[in-house]
Amino acid sequence: MSTATNHLAGCLMSRLITLVAEERGSAIRAFVDESSTVRTPERQEYLVCAALLQADECDAVRDELKKLLLPGQIKLHWSDESDRRKRKIVAAVSSLHPMNVVVRPLDVRTRRIERYRRKCLEAVYYEMSEMDVNDLILETRTPTQDGQDRAHIVALQGQGLDRSLRIQHQRGGDEPLLWIPDAVLGAINADARGEARHLEELADTLLIHKHTADSLATGESERP
Repeated sequence: MSTATNHLAGCLMSRLITLVAEERGSAIRAFVDESSTVRTPERQEYLVCAALLQADECDAVRDELKKLLLPGQIKLHWSDESDRRKRKIVAAVSSLHPMNVVVRPLDVRTRRIERYRRKCLEAVYYEMSEMDVNDLILETRTPTQDGQDRAHIVALQGQGLDRSLRIQHQRGGDEPLLWIPDAVLGAINADARGEARHLEELADTLLIHKHTADSLATGESERP
């Protein structure tokens, strides 16, 4: 599928989500997680996923996700789960029908991954703004990093980003809906390693799945 076709499909689906939210009188909330993964000795990829849910469905979805916890388990985390558990989590997420927006730049390896994170988040923020999704929940990191996230969005709003867009930070153990983007990103990373079945099951939940404009293409020589 061409970039233009992908963009058109994304725009149409974005408008559809907005119309559904307006018809039902329920806002849409976005739950955001990220992943940084080395793809080759020379390249790495940073991914951000925003899982979109109707606000009036969030409690019911939380309850369903909590049923997946093992005794003593605080939260679901893809990298800690067995293959059998991953299949169960993916099946559950697929059945809950979230819409997911994934942005991912592929570039040369660097230790400055915060730059990639900001680049991904900026792209996600503008996608959310187009969909009239103003309420984003990010998984908390450190107080300093959370402060940097807030400063980043304020700076973007000073450059034209919709000022009604707002972010909050919550711990993954306190917000089960953050387990959805974690599972989606885990499935994408598994697919990159040749295990496609998880991502195939989640394919219908992917509203937008794209690389950033300056991302390296497969086979492209690395930039200096």
